[in-house]
Amino acid sequence: MGMTDKQFSGFIRFILDDVKEVLETMPDGKEKEKLQKVADNLQQTLED
Repeated sequence: MGMTDKQFSGFIRFILDDVKEVLETMPDGKEKEKLQKVADNLQQTLED
């Protein structure tokens, strides 16, 4: 069974919120840059 667009967007928002929370407490470095790229990609997915 597949997801509707609304369910998928809700799932992405849930993940993005958690990623942003982790980014706030994460020290600067390569890992943080990679995770920020993931957050940016998730945000772009919501905007498309």
